[in-house]
Amino acid sequence: MKKLLLLLAMMISGGLMAQEDQKEVKLWTIYPGYVITHNDDTIHGYIKLNNFIDNQRKALFYNNPDDQKYAIRYKAKDIKAYKVGPRYYESFKFWPETEARGVHFFLKVIEGPVSFYKWYYEPVEQSKKRIQVDDEGISKIDLSFNEANLSTEFIGIKLGSEPEQLDGLKFATNFKKNMSKYLEDYPELASKIANKEEGYRFGNIEDIILEYNTWYLKNH
Repeated sequence: MKKLLLLLAMMISGGLMAQEDQKEVKLWTIYPGYVITHNDDTIHGYIKLNNFIDNQRKALFYNNPDDQKYAIRYKAKDIKAYKVGPRYYESFKFWPETEARGVHFFLKVIEGPVSFYKWYYEPVEQSKKRIQVDDEGISKIDLSFNEANLSTEFIGIKLGSEPEQLDGLKFATNFKKNMSKYLEDYPELASKIANKEEGYRFGNIEDIILEYNTWYLKNH
């Protein structure tokens, strides 16, 4: 019974994360949220939702939504996680291909035996298009960029394992081989991936992880 309840809780949690991530939000807006400290204390308050990129770097915490200035600025090394509106971030040490080594916040999309995260970045050429130089040579950056135009990287953390970039060179060059090996403890799923069955290819990576998580929680 306890295993079934855990399964339902994690499936609901993972599903809600995936759905909430799609909710429309207003950028540069303060939302209810909380931070989780390294001592596992949860501090409720308000946090500013800037955009996918900026919220990977810091969490601006407010005591109330009418504050003119944030109370605390948290960097990824300062806390374990935080939630701002519908978006939930966790901090861990990993270095995406587009970023220097260190601890960063990653958007958590799926919770489970394999947790799934997204890292957002803006290609250099796209960033340049938003930089304008006026007649006096002063650079101004347009902050109203569309999040839908950002590029992403996928990170997975399997129970007992280190973070793995699931769309890096290793997986991108031979997804069927490396993803089937990554989930080899579920032979039926691994076989579907290795055989490139419909619905079990790179474009279905989130559904694949959800299926693995459901199987794992039912069988362990």
